[in-house]
Order: sequence, then C-alpha cells, then structure tokens
Amino acid sequence: MSGVFISYRRADAQGWAGRLGADLGQAFGDVARFFDLASIAPGADFVLAIEKAMADAAAVLVLIGPRWLDLRNEQGARRLDAPDDVVAHEIRQALTLAVPVIPVLLGGATMPDAAALPEPLRALARRNAIELSDTRWPHDLERLLAALEAATPLRRRPTEPAAGGVSVGAGLQLRDSEVGRVTGVRGALPARGVDVLQRATLSNVKMGDITGVELTPPAAPGPKE
Repeated sequence: MSGVFISYRRADAQGWAGRLGADLGQAFGDVARFFDLASIAPGADFVLAIEKAMADAAAVLVLIGPRWLDLRNEQGARRLDAPDDVVAHEIRQALTLAVPVIPVLLGGATMPDAAALPEPLRALARRNAIELSDTRWPHDLERLLAALEAATPLRRRPTEPAAGGVSVGAGLQLRDSEVGRVTGVRGALPARGVDVLQRATLSNVKMGDITGVELTPPAAPGPKE
C-alpha cells in the first residue's frame, strides 16, 4: 500500500486539499489519492468507486475545515446525515480499514464530539487529530509527515540540492543558539553558488563564521580564438 487517500469536501477544504496534496507529492512522490464524484462515469456505483480508490491506501486523511460538520444541502439537511453523502461514506469505509485514519483540522476547526457525528462516524472522534495551521504550516506539516512515516511504509524521498548547488546544513533548525563554524563541505564550485542553511529555521541565533566550505573554482577560460 502506497497511497494516501484524502477525504475532503469542496465547499469546506478544497484549497487546503490541493496544498496538502502537493506537499505530500514533494515528500513521498505521487501518493495523494482524491475521490471526486464528478470524476465518476454516469451510472457507475460511487460506493464501489470509493472502495477501489481506497484499495491502495496506506493512510486516510480526513480534512475537517470550519464548515465540515454543519454544511447543509439544498433541502437544509446536514450533509453528513444524508444516506448518499459521499464524504460520510468515505469515512465509514476508511474506519473499516486496517490503516491509520487521521483527522486533519484546518482553518481553526476543532475536533467534533462523537455525539455531534452521525452514529456510523462516531469512531472518528476517537482518532487523534492533527492541526494544519496556515501560520505554522511547515511545522505542522512536518509533524504530519513524521506521523505518516511512523505508522505506514511511506518514506520521504531524499532531498537533493538545486541543480549545480551545494547545501550546507539543509533543514537545520536553530533556536537560542550561537553558531560558530559549519564545516566539512568540499567540491567543485557550482555555477549557481552555495546555499548555506537552506530551509533553515533560525530564532534568536547569533551567527558567527561559517567556514570549511572548500570549493574548487572553475577553470579560467582559455584565450579567445
């Protein structure tokens, strides 16, 4: 199993779903699996379509935005209570699988109480949720990625420096620290230059010398003919 099935409702979390899918792709490759009723051929059984879409799931993420619990249909009934609601069926199906089902809270949403959910979905309230905040997205995303790695066979792809570059301390996080020397990088001088502390998180840090980046300059151009 290598997919991550993302359950979401367009009117509630479409933008977040797209952003999360892109982040999962960058971390794990093409693993995000979305089910969209509009993508099913007329006359097809959407229940079977959902089951097929979930067949390769290593985990299911249930995206819960601010309107997820109380969105209504044209008749004024709550969508989650409708017998043909696709999102409710996705969650019912997910809860029968032997894979992690992770509620993902978005836009300030809180985890609904079991009593607020339709009876077949109440087990979702027992699943530990994770928040993805717009203001802390990279930090929260890291927690989610780590949780997926811990609970599934998914593993992040190695992060490669940009073409022709050298990264020193990629992904380093420093807080309340005094940095002296960063050493140990050697190689030919790339055309693009050197990225020092690429994607680093620095807070209350006094940065001293960064040394030990020993590079071979490019060969001098020959005489013009």
